[in-house]
Amino acid sequence: MRFQRYSAIALRSDEVRDVCIVGGGLAGLTTAHLLMTSGTRNIVVIEKNNLPGGLLRSEKIDGYTFDSGGSNIIFSKNKEILTRLLRFIEGNYFTHRRNTKIFYKGIFVKYPFENGLHDLPPEERYECLRDLILTYIRRAEGELSPPTNFEEWIRYVFGDAIAEKYLIPYNRKIWKTDLKEITLEWVGGRVPNPPIEDVMKAAVGLSVEGYTHQLVFHYPQNGGIYSLIEGILHGTEGLAERVVLGEEVLQIVKKGKILEVITDARTYRCRTVVFTAPLKRSWRALRGILGDNAVLLNELKSIPVAVVGLGIKGKCLPYHWVYFPDNVHIFHRAAVISNFSPLNAPQGSSSVIAEISFPNEELLDATSDNYLIEKTVEGVRTVCPSMRDVEVAKVWRWRDAYIVYDEKRRKVLDSVMPELRDSGVFPHGRFGGWDYLNMDMVFERSLKLVKEVLTYLNKSAV
Repeated sequence: MRFQRYSAIALRSDEVRDVCIVGGGLAGLTTAHLLMTSGTRNIVVIEKNNLPGGLLRSEKIDGYTFDSGGSNIIFSKNKEILTRLLRFIEGNYFTHRRNTKIFYKGIFVKYPFENGLHDLPPEERYECLRDLILTYIRRAEGELSPPTNFEEWIRYVFGDAIAEKYLIPYNRKIWKTDLKEITLEWVGGRVPNPPIEDVMKAAVGLSVEGYTHQLVFHYPQNGGIYSLIEGILHGTEGLAERVVLGEEVLQIVKKGKILEVITDARTYRCRTVVFTAPLKRSWRALRGILGDNAVLLNELKSIPVAVVGLGIKGKCLPYHWVYFPDNVHIFHRAAVISNFSPLNAPQGSSSVIAEISFPNEELLDATSDNYLIEKTVEGVRTVCPSMRDVEVAKVWRWRDAYIVYDEKRRKVLDSVMPELRDSGVFPHGRFGGWDYLNMDMVFERSLKLVKEVLTYLNKSAV
């Protein structure tokens, strides 16, 4: 595993780049890859941190590999996108059939919850099935008003029992937000919406699967999820040399047809900019384009997360990851990534990452590493009952992890996106586009964006 650091490229102050990409995470690097392989090679990627990859980071400590940005896997219902993503790691991956559980009242229930009803005691199984069927009938007969927010949608689709036993507690735990403030825009493609026949089969013990495009997933054999980032960098001729690390973008201004990207080290002159840095934190950088509207970006909301990595002496249960809707476990999800790849831990040991969300950055900063590690060790015994010792423990903190889909989000994006694009600044990715995207969706959006950027370059050259 190579955690290579890339050297800043030499640039003349008067040189004009076709595309300057702000941010070297998955969105920025896949865009750079697609531009370069389409023949547009006069580009630069500007990354604030000392390592590219964004949330797709991995760290190896004393033989244990941890994905420090949280649990990430490679999957897609789009076979072409999946093939292209896997090509970056050139066969260096394992393929798994998902083995995921929800820990509910001391029981490991099959995920998704509605497909695991047979794991529940008979009384609770009956309650869930009864409410689901009654809700289905009332919905079909027009007795239920269409939902207007995420919490209403959960009840509208699943009924009160499944909603109150799992979906509402879990989502409150992860979002640290009133679910009535989350819009329906969030739901599409992210929350399983089961056929009622499947739930009935599950309740009587017939095996059914939900969220099927994630049922089979892939994961690198060596190097953790960061291997995907390395694959993009080293699998695209000349790309690594075009990545500049450790420079923060302070401001973007337009002078005639040229965009100037001003960092804390120099100024880049660009014909167009792909912006993948967090919009929420970019009002100063973008006020040269947006003017007074730039302050609207401060209204965007995200959920910060701490990721706790544990190197455990002993084997854990055979699950890939487990969801925890209760208030006993500090984390909402724990992933045994040594079950993703046995090379992520020494023989006979396990590598686990647990994710803990916070309502705000102040609480994230105020909570000590020792407390997070102590509480995570206590909780992880549920997944790793044979744990003999903790050999490695580390905490990583992320100020932006989950994008909150509230009413302000849509209003802000509708106000700023057209103005940015008209100026030649193309917001992109989970944080640049302020859109909760999986890896495959990021790559799909990169394909679309590159076409837009090339069209813009052709028009601006006339």
